[in-house]
Amino acid sequence: MKKILLSFALAFMTVLTVAAQSRTVTGKVTSVEEPDGIPGVNVRVKGTTLGTITDLDGSYSISVPEGSSVLTFSFVGFMTKEMAIGNSSQINVLLEADLKTLSEVVVVGYGTQERRDVTGSVTSINNEAIENLVAPSFDTQLAGRAPGVQVTVPSGIIGARPIIRIRGVNSLSGGADPLIVIDGVPVVDSDRSNSVSANPLSNINPADIESYEVLKDGSASAIYGSRAANGVILITTKRGQSGKAQVNYSMSTGFNEDVNRFDLLTGDQFVEIANEKRSNLNQSLLANPGVNTDWQDAVLRRGTTQQHNLSISGGSENTKYFFSAGFTDQESAIRSNDLKRYAFRSNIDHAISKRLRIGKSLSYTYTEIVGLNNGANSLSGAIYNATRALPNVPIYDPENTAFGGFNITPNGATTGFGANLAGPDNNIPNIVYVLENNIYRNRAHRVLGNAYAEVDIIDGLTARSQIGIDLTMSDDFTSLDARHGDGRSSNGSVTQRYNPVFRWNWQNTLNYQTVIGEDHNINLTAGVEYQYTNFYNFTAQGTDFSDEFFRYRNLISGSYNNQFSGGGFQEQGFDSYFGRLNYSFKGKYLLSLTVRNDGISQLATENRRGTFPGGSIGWRVSDEGFFNSDLISDFKVRASYAEVGNVSLPGGSFPYAGGFGPVLAAAGAGIGYSNVANVALQWETSKKFNVGMDMTVGNVTIAADYFYNNVDGLVLNAPTAPSLGVPGNTISQNVGALFNQGLELRLMTKVLQRGDFVWNTDFNFTWLNNEVTTLVQPLTGTYNRTVEGGPIAQLYGFKWAGVNPANGNAMYYSEDNIVQLQGASSWRAFDPNDPGNVDVAGTPPTQFFLGNTLPKYQGGWSNNFSYKNWDAEIFIRYSGGNYIMNESKRGLLGLGFSNNLSEIQNRWTESGQVTDIPRLYAGRDSNTWQTSAANSRFIERGDFVRVQNIVVGYRVPRTFIENTFNGNIRSARFFAQVQNPLIFTKYSGLDPESNAFGGQLNFGVDWNVAPIIRTWSMGLNVGF
Repeated sequence: MKKILLSFALAFMTVLTVAAQSRTVTGKVTSVEEPDGIPGVNVRVKGTTLGTITDLDGSYSISVPEGSSVLTFSFVGFMTKEMAIGNSSQINVLLEADLKTLSEVVVVGYGTQERRDVTGSVTSINNEAIENLVAPSFDTQLAGRAPGVQVTVPSGIIGARPIIRIRGVNSLSGGADPLIVIDGVPVVDSDRSNSVSANPLSNINPADIESYEVLKDGSASAIYGSRAANGVILITTKRGQSGKAQVNYSMSTGFNEDVNRFDLLTGDQFVEIANEKRSNLNQSLLANPGVNTDWQDAVLRRGTTQQHNLSISGGSENTKYFFSAGFTDQESAIRSNDLKRYAFRSNIDHAISKRLRIGKSLSYTYTEIVGLNNGANSLSGAIYNATRALPNVPIYDPENTAFGGFNITPNGATTGFGANLAGPDNNIPNIVYVLENNIYRNRAHRVLGNAYAEVDIIDGLTARSQIGIDLTMSDDFTSLDARHGDGRSSNGSVTQRYNPVFRWNWQNTLNYQTVIGEDHNINLTAGVEYQYTNFYNFTAQGTDFSDEFFRYRNLISGSYNNQFSGGGFQEQGFDSYFGRLNYSFKGKYLLSLTVRNDGISQLATENRRGTFPGGSIGWRVSDEGFFNSDLISDFKVRASYAEVGNVSLPGGSFPYAGGFGPVLAAAGAGIGYSNVANVALQWETSKKFNVGMDMTVGNVTIAADYFYNNVDGLVLNAPTAPSLGVPGNTISQNVGALFNQGLELRLMTKVLQRGDFVWNTDFNFTWLNNEVTTLVQPLTGTYNRTVEGGPIAQLYGFKWAGVNPANGNAMYYSEDNIVQLQGASSWRAFDPNDPGNVDVAGTPPTQFFLGNTLPKYQGGWSNNFSYKNWDAEIFIRYSGGNYIMNESKRGLLGLGFSNNLSEIQNRWTESGQVTDIPRLYAGRDSNTWQTSAANSRFIERGDFVRVQNIVVGYRVPRTFIENTFNGNIRSARFFAQVQNPLIFTKYSGLDPESNAFGGQLNFGVDWNVAPIIRTWSMGLNVGF
C-alpha cells in the first residue's frame, strides 16, 4: 500500500513539474482555398517528437515544453510552415498551396498512385476551377486546361458535342474520341438523338465531379488495352468524409448572348446590289425599296440561364456519404434552343469491419433539350435562313391571319415578297415562323451507377469486385408545321424515336502492396473485366395530318393518313484480363509494367483476342547523393512505350461479317447481299512512345514531354473490281497508317506575393505534327483531301488569283497559269501585260492543297489572384497553325436573289478598280466562286487567343458570419464571371473554332455555324 501511495505521489509531482515547465498553445490552420479550416494538419514542436493534428474545423491545441521556440505545420498539398512561438498562447496559421504536390494521389486505371511515383504522362484537372461555370456539359470547359488535350466547341447550339482529341487525331474512319470512365465505369458517349444535337455527357452534373485525370501516353492508358488509342479521361465524383454533416448550396444566374454576328446588307443596300446583279445581265429588276429588317436580330436573343446545386456530405469512421441534387436551365443565344437538367446523386462508402468495405455510386439525370434545324444548307436552317432572308421585307403581316400574322405568301410556299417582284432564292421560309411552330426535342433519362465490395485478404492484399451500369432511355419528338416550312410538302409531319442503350460492366481486381527491406516498394494489380452493351431503336412517323391540334404532344393514332416505321439493334461485348506492376527502389528508381488481353465481339473469332503491353521507367535524379543543387529541388526523368488499340471501328457491331441484310424494293421487303466477309479484319493499333521530365526550379514547377504515336492497321474501304460484285465495290481492310508527334510543356509557379496579395500562374503549351504514311488511295471530300505524306483532311480546291482590274472577271490558277472567267462558264488566258484581252482560250482552274486544318500549337494560361477575402481568375486559351474554309462567307457573297455581306459593296464597277470582289452577275455563283470545292479566296488562318473566363469572388469573413448567423452558416462566397468575353484573331468569320463537321476526314469548314455563346453570370456558394 505504501508503494502505491509513493508511486502516486511521485506521478503527481511529475505532472506538476511538467505543467510548470510547459504551456498550452492553441490556434487554427486555414488556407485561401479552405478558409473554414484544414483538418488533419500535422502540428509539431520543432526538434521534438511532440505533436498533434488539427480537428475537423482546423483547430488544434498542443502542450509546448519550456524552451521550445518553433511550431511546424505540414500537410499534403501545402507548403510546410514554421511559426515562432515566443510568448504567444494562440497561433493561427495560413498555409499556402504547394504546386509541386497538389493532387498528390492521382487516379489511374483500376487504382491510385502517388504523384511522385507516376512514370506515365498523366495530367490532373481540379474541378474547382470549372464547377461554377455555366455550361451544358463539363467537357466543354476542359479546353486549354491540360497540355495535349484539344477541346473544340464547334457551335453555339446548346447540346452540341465538343470535339475532344488527345495528342492528335488517331484514326481516319474509326472513332477518335477518348474513353470516358466515371468512377471506374466506362460510359457510353454516343449521341442517342436523331432530332437534336444531344451530347451524352450533358447528362452528368459538373458540380458532382471532384477531379479529372487525363491518361495521355501508352504506359498510363495501356491498362485499358483495346480502348485506349485515343487516350482516357478518368472522372472521379465527390464522396463523403468522416465528420459533421456539411451542407453546401451553390447557385448562379445570368444570360447567354451571341459573341458575333454577320455584317449584312440593310434593306436599302440590298435593293441596290440585287438589282445590279441583274442589270449587268440586262435582266429585269426584282428588288424595290421597302423596310430594313434585321433577320439575325429576330433569330438571335439574350437567353437566360440559371443553375442550382445542393449537396450534403459527412459520416462516421465507418460510413461516409455524399448526396446531391442539381437543376440547370439554359437558353441558347438562338431562339427555340434550350436545355433543362435535373440531377440526383448518392455516393455511400461503408466499412463493415476493418477488412471488409462496401459502397456504391448512383446518379440519375433527366435532361430535356429543345433544338432546331441548323443544317448548313437547309432551307429552314436557322443561321442559313437568317443571313439569306431578304432584308427589305417585314417579318410580320398583321393582316395575314391564316399564318398567325407572319409575312408568308398565301400558298405558304415562301416568305412574303414585300415590295419586291419575287421571293428569296430557293423559296426559303419565314424562319421566325418556323422557329415558333416546329418542334425538335430530345428527352433522356440516364442512370449511372456502380456497387463495389472489397476485402483485405491479408495485410497488403485486397480483393475488389465492382459492377457498374449505364442506362440511357432517350426519346425524340419532331413535329413540323403543315402550313409553312419543312412540313409543308407532307401536310405536316410527326416523328417519334426511342433510342435506349444499356451497358453493364463487371470488374474484379486483386491488389497487393508491400515494402521489402524498406527500399523495395511493390504494387501489383491483376484483374478481369467483362462488358456488354445493347443498342436498339425504333421510329414511328406520321404525315398528312387531319388537324394541327394533333401535332403538338404525341403521335396520335387516326390523326394522319401516312404511317412509317423503322428500327435497329446492335450489341457488343468483350472480356479482358489485365495486370500491372509498379516498382520503386528507394523512391528514386521507378518501374511500371502493364499488360492487357482483350477479346471483343466486333472481330472474327480467329482475330478476336489481342494483347497490349506497356511499360515505363523513371529516375528521380534529385534523390541521388551526387545531386546537390540549391536551385533545383526536384528532378525526375521518365520514358514509356506501349501498344494500345481502337475498337471503335466503322461498319457497326460486326464489321468483319459477310452476309445478307434487309432491303426494300419495288416487290416489297426482302433480303439482299449487303456485306463481304473479311475475317482478317483487326482493331487499329497505336504504338506510343513518350519521354518526359518533371522538375522544380526555385518555385517554378516544370513538366515537359515529347511523344510519338505510330498508328497502323487503320480500317479503310479498299477498292475492289466491279466485276467481283462486292457491294459498294469496296471492302474494309486494315490498310492505313499515320503518326502524331509533339511536344508538351507545363509551367506552374507563384509569380508574386506581397503581403496579402498572391498571384499564381499555370501555363501549358502543345506543339503537334500529324502525317498520314500509308493509304490505298487518296480520301477526298468536297473541301478536304487526305493523301500519303500529308496531314489528315487538308483543304483542297481552287487557288484564287484575284479580280482582273480591266474587266472585273474572277481569276484562278490553272496549274501555273492564271485564267479568267469570261461569261458564265468560259475560261480565257490572262495576260498581265494586256489584261483586257479575252480572246485567248484558257484551261479550267485546277485544284491544289490549300492548308492544314489541324492546329499546330495550342494551350492555356490560368492566372489566379487572391487578396485578403478576394479572389480572381483569368483563364486564356490559344491555338494556331491551322486554316479554315469560310464557306459561310462564300455563300454570303453569292450572286442570287438573297442577302449578302456588306463587303459585297466593294464589288468591281469600273475599269482599273482594284478589288477582291468581281463584277456581279446574277446566278453565276458556280464558276465565279468555284463552289464545288474549297477556294483559297475564302481560306483564312485560324489562329486565336481567347480570354475564356474571368471570375471574381469574395469570401465573407468568418467572424462576420459567426456573429451574424450564430454559427448556422459555415462559409459564404459571392462571385461574378464572364465566359468567352474576348477573342483576338484575324479570322473574319464569327469564330475561328466554328466547325460544321465533326469527322476526321471533313474538318476545318465554317458553314453557317451558329455563333459561339458568351455567358455573364453571378452566383453564391454557401456552406452550412
